[in-house]
Amino acid sequence: MEVDVVIWDPDQPGAEEEFDEVLALHKANRSRLGAMPDTAFRDRAKHHGLLLGVVDGVIVGYVLYDVPRRNLIKLVHVCVGESARGTGVAREMVDTAVRLHPRRSILTASCRTDYGIDEFWRSLGMHVASERAGRALNGSTLMNWVKRINVAEGLDLLEAASLASNLPLAILDTNIVNDLFLPLEIKRDHREETAQLQADWLQPLVTFAISGEVDNEITQNQDHTVRHQVRAASQHLTRLSTLRPSDRRLEESLLAATDTQLLANDSSLRKDVLHVADAIHAGADFFVTNDSNVHRASTGWNLDEHQIQVVRPHQLIAALSPESFITDFRSTLIDDGDLEWHGVSDVEPEFEPAFRVYEFETKPNEFNQRLRVLLAKRQTITIQKLEDAQGSLWALAAVEVDGPTLRLPLIRAIRGERGSTVAFQLLRHFRRAAWERGATHLEITDPAISPTLEVALASDGFSQTNPRAVALGPATQTAKALGLGSAAEIAIEERHRWPLVVQNSGMPTYVIPIRPKWATNLLGLNDGLISLRRRGLGLSRELVYFSGSRIVPKELPARILWYATSNERHAVQRIVARSLLVDSVRLPAEEALTRFGKVGVLRRSEIQAAADRAGKVNVIRFQDTEVLQRPISRHDEMFKRYVKGRVQSMRQVDAQMFDEVLAFQLSTGADE
Repeated sequence: MEVDVVIWDPDQPGAEEEFDEVLALHKANRSRLGAMPDTAFRDRAKHHGLLLGVVDGVIVGYVLYDVPRRNLIKLVHVCVGESARGTGVAREMVDTAVRLHPRRSILTASCRTDYGIDEFWRSLGMHVASERAGRALNGSTLMNWVKRINVAEGLDLLEAASLASNLPLAILDTNIVNDLFLPLEIKRDHREETAQLQADWLQPLVTFAISGEVDNEITQNQDHTVRHQVRAASQHLTRLSTLRPSDRRLEESLLAATDTQLLANDSSLRKDVLHVADAIHAGADFFVTNDSNVHRASTGWNLDEHQIQVVRPHQLIAALSPESFITDFRSTLIDDGDLEWHGVSDVEPEFEPAFRVYEFETKPNEFNQRLRVLLAKRQTITIQKLEDAQGSLWALAAVEVDGPTLRLPLIRAIRGERGSTVAFQLLRHFRRAAWERGATHLEITDPAISPTLEVALASDGFSQTNPRAVALGPATQTAKALGLGSAAEIAIEERHRWPLVVQNSGMPTYVIPIRPKWATNLLGLNDGLISLRRRGLGLSRELVYFSGSRIVPKELPARILWYATSNERHAVQRIVARSLLVDSVRLPAEEALTRFGKVGVLRRSEIQAAADRAGKVNVIRFQDTEVLQRPISRHDEMFKRYVKGRVQSMRQVDAQMFDEVLAFQLSTGADE
């Protein structure tokens, strides 16, 4: 089969016979061409705007076109007889029209959608730029198709001007454009994450553009009003030129490298590849999509060779974020030498099984999508994971400081025994973080609160309504000013309004000696010794200490001032921490081990050694420990005023001592 294209010349012999054949083709196919008077047809043809498609010496088709402006080729008719369709003659005729006008940069065509030949225009690499109502009685729609041409000659000045900056070039997939510009009443799973691409701070850092294929996919929406809105709202985005149909080698190689099962399950991947190919030809740095199948397929595409990355919106934002947007929220330790916070910049596979709250997030993607949304807000939100030295996960949290409020849009603890251990201390940790940053409120907006965290929130005094909030402080206030009478009321108020410490409470106060090693392990005292602290102890709001003291306080709760003594290596001899004493009971050593061994630091032999002659040991239960920033030495006048002689066992002191110790912590001019 021989395919040829002939320029019709009215002055050549046989021109009239050729024209009559063209008119016959026109009349036979005018149901998909539209009406045109013979005189108007002949007038266009005389101005060298008629090409004849010839197969094996027979005229089987024609192209009628105009060149109305210096940069434009307008296809008026592209017609091929039914018997010659599929021979490639139509493409040859259009390519010839483009070659005949090497200084033209845009090819256009208008065609009604009810003609059913949209795929033909797409096969030419054209895309829909606009639409208008047709004149047919059945209410047809006229699509205006366009394509940039003669790109190799450098004539695509509009695109070149738009993409000439040194900024990274990010090409947006159709799902991203829809997230950004579809009416808000249309539910979109990824809309909140994608919306962060419109942040003012991001615009000077990147150039956004789209493939013309986006316009073709917008056209598939059956709602005219919605199509118009999305197309109009996205007009500021540069449309990339394409090498289709003359060069399809790249998209064919991408398809060949795509998992065949993926292609079988998702036929739209073939069209997605067109976007990616146009992005690569444009020299783009990023292709931005929320299509999970595109991300899966891209793993086989060897994109490093093309220096392009397929990313989600939050990943693009992370790649472009200035370092200054990484907040200073990076508490190194969370009350435990074995646990450390690490920054999170992407969704990690281990997160979903560890932190998804199944009661609220019934599908894995619900958790992952929420995390992506938060990652996309990188300029205001910091996300961190809490890990131990072995890399095991303990917690995950997103933190945002908003004026006087520290907000947690995500707070998760690992499930199981570790989760119940960590939940209470997480709240205390973030109270402290808020206070250190001058915030007066802590607010939790995570919509998926686990049962474990729910218990911790209730215990910690958070509101029952959303957002779950609590007010902090003040640092100190008198019991009288707060209207508090009993020690129990004071203890609850201090827990619910941490870091509040109530002055003049009159609560019983005890000084309890503790060896430096146990102070390090149990209280978190950093005295330069090697910590043997058991993992997780620092995350427990309630701990126990085993003592040989015979004193069993009856009035509870009470204050504890921990006095670190000395040993063969180190002499501390200072009050180093304070706690709330909630219970004290004398038990046989073996019973104490059975009931409380898991929440203490002493070994069996040491607990037994602390027992009296009857084999009993004093189990001291305490909670909400705070290490003093300014320890009180036994040589200080304050200490001597309330404690006489050596501190060898637990003793009660005047409640005023606690108030003075507290005042010393809050003062700014006193020397240690």
